[in-house]
Amino acid sequence: MKRKVSGTLEWALGGYNFVKGCEHGCRYCYARYDAIKRHHRVANAEEWKCPVVLDHKLKPTKGKINWYTENNKPPKDVSDVTIMCPTTHDILPEYVDQYIEVAQGIFDLGYNLLIVSKPHLECIEKICAAFEDYKKRILFRFTIGSIEDAILKFWEPNAPGFSERFASLQHAYRAGFATSVSCEPMLDAPEITKLVKTLTPFCTDSIWIGKMNDTNSRVFDDDKQVKEGLAWIEENQTDEKIFAIYEKLKGHPLVKWKESIKEVVGLDLAEEAGLDQ
Repeated sequence: MKRKVSGTLEWALGGYNFVKGCEHGCRYCYARYDAIKRHHRVANAEEWKCPVVLDHKLKPTKGKINWYTENNKPPKDVSDVTIMCPTTHDILPEYVDQYIEVAQGIFDLGYNLLIVSKPHLECIEKICAAFEDYKKRILFRFTIGSIEDAILKFWEPNAPGFSERFASLQHAYRAGFATSVSCEPMLDAPEITKLVKTLTPFCTDSIWIGKMNDTNSRVFDDDKQVKEGLAWIEENQTDEKIFAIYEKLKGHPLVKWKESIKEVVGLDLAEEAGLDQ
């Protein structure tokens, strides 16, 4: 059976991680759900919020990369192959130096790098400084689902607020790196047009928009506030409201639609991993 091209597969041909867990504690996190419910790598959400650096992953090899190819093996031609790192954790100040080590290893293998993060400014400053000579091989993609700190704080409790993420985007842009944003999931769908307008001047590549996926399983709705927040998200990503958002932004030159939106509005899905379109 052909693998469905969704999630990280839309953006890169392979993924790499060197940390188990993430202290950001995002309520909708697919990686946390997989680690607890599917793979039993951590016992619970509290353990997930205590990240552990995996020393044996600090030196990337082709065999350690999670390949999204048909045969799950590295392509023979490394030219223009992009690896997304990280995919299941984030880049934190306490191990940004190890991240730089891992990223250098990915470059040494001949690959380009997609850096996806809810960014800490000091991390982005360090990465930009370390890879001044690798600008043509790096694309930053910062996750910013809302312009409102209260909304970000609710859904992503320990991640940086909007101002720090926006400052990180501006820093990478002004340092001459390719920049993009992921608004997946949209955490404030009624204000998505305002968010896109704010971010556009500092994006050179794209602004991706997507729904919050698999809310019935990934979000641990264990209290009244979470149930209410989840109901608000679902109310604002109905097919009707997704169509309205699509009509407002479909002509925007930087906006791209994640698979969750494409399925609603009738756009063709990507047929190959890493097409980034």
